Amino acid sequence: MHAHPASLSHERPAPAYRHVGLCLEDLARGRCQASARIVPALLHHRGAVQGGIVAMVADATAGYAALTLIDGGAGQEGDDMATLEFKTSFLLPASGDTLRCVAQVVSNSKSIAFFDAQVYVVERGETRLCAQASLTFKRLRPRR
Repeated sequence: MHAHPASLSHERPAPAYRHVGLCLEDLARGRCQASARIVPALLHHRGAVQGGIVAMVADATAGYAALTLIDGGAGQEGDDMATLEFKTSFLLPASGDTLRCVAQVVSNSKSIAFFDAQVYVVERGETRLCAQASLTFKRLRPRR
């Protein structure tokens, strides 16, 4: 699957995701892969992608993976997920052509889901791990 985040029927893409060009590549229950082309607007003064952008890609990718857990039958109409916390470890500068993130569920309960996400930088066909993130999401239920 290669689709814009708007392909999730119950979710509109956030303007920030459009701004960085986030594109879903694969989406399955509890798992998501997304990418963003590295463009000059995303770089810091030393020429690598700014760390906040790298963290946002990890958060967004894990967030879309979290939304798939609602669709599995456990959620009710109107449920949503929100990031409670995340930690990002930066392993090397994100300099290259593309950022690619893979996020997967580690543990899921009725109200909380834990995810790991790896952010890779792809440059001239070579893929290197540039960041590792751990994220926690809370299921939000509408007031009835």
